[in-house]
Amino acid sequence: MLKTFTSVEELVELIVDRRKELGISQSELAKLCNLSVNGISKFESNPGDREVKLSTLFKISQFLGFKLSLELEE
Repeated sequence: MLKTFTSVEELVELIVDRRKELGISQSELAKLCNLSVNGISKFESNPGDREVKLSTLFKISQFLGFKLSLELEE
């Protein structure tokens, strides 16, 4: 299934929905991704207020079982 997002808020919503669908807590996701629980919590609760490394997004998506890709428009 292909889902397209055009904002950070939409991406965060997809990540949170997938995490909950899998029954993974913020704490468990943080451990799996070698990130802080505080960082996951802030990322999920304040989308757009915080800069997130692209590598972190790819790491989270890998553990949640989906592929994150970027498309460039010309």
